Amino acid sequence: MMQKNHAFALSALLLAAGAAPLSSAEAAQVTLSFSNLSTANGPALSPFFVALHDGTFDAFDIGTTASAAIEAIAEMGNGAGLSSAFAASSAAAAGGTSTTVTAAVNAFGPGIFLPGAKGSVTLDLDPVKNRYLSYFAMVVPSNDRFVGNDSPTEIELFDAQGHFTGGTFVENGSSIWDAGSELDGTTGAAFLVGSNAADSPAQNGIIRANHDFAVYAGLGTPAGYNFTDLPGANTPLLQISAVSQVPVPAAAWLFGSVLPLFGWLRRRAPVSALPA
Repeated sequence: MMQKNHAFALSALLLAAGAAPLSSAEAAQVTLSFSNLSTANGPALSPFFVALHDGTFDAFDIGTTASAAIEAIAEMGNGAGLSSAFAASSAAAAGGTSTTVTAAVNAFGPGIFLPGAKGSVTLDLDPVKNRYLSYFAMVVPSNDRFVGNDSPTEIELFDAQGHFTGGTFVENGSSIWDAGSELDGTTGAAFLVGSNAADSPAQNGIIRANHDFAVYAGLGTPAGYNFTDLPGANTPLLQISAVSQVPVPAAAWLFGSVLPLFGWLRRRAPVSALPA
């Protein structure tokens, strides 16, 4: 009877392990790719600040005043403030990681995502500590437009059991945010030929969705094209893909953790004594 109880206990443990969330797991190698889906004369995107975290890194909220970090990414494409904010967050303390993703070299130079440009980075991610992806980049030409996920749990790379889910995510023009920090206009606007270097007048507004780029229509860009393909609400703007070459099921990690127990049971009872 004791042997049967041991076998039952092992079966129950394996079932529970397969269903329970992971407390820690082996790293999975994941390639994150970013593509500017805009057509030839459409908007460009700055290099991306990317954070991989446990779901607690919330960089901004719609309807609120932009933080200094969001203002910097929206006005200058500068992710240093977001990097500092992330480093000081509970997500980083829990083992989160961050990086910058730039576009491959193009005619304009490395870094910026011109229409059609792509860039990627490959990282070793922990399915618990790096379960979610957050991204941020400036949209140009503009004074203070940016893209980024408002909800920190919007893009899930691993499920609660640690299985890699990944996939492809597409954002349209309706996902462009206005930081509300500067008035729209050619004064102080980034990525315009002959733009005045002075700051645009302060707007003192709030973060809101805004894909209206009419004030910049037809103007020249340093990349050699005129900005004529303005994004509409349903215009594809950005594609993010997450691919893991050899995703290891969480059940395999958990099963490995109970193998020593299985060996212990075998030492306690002869193999012939265990039920078939």
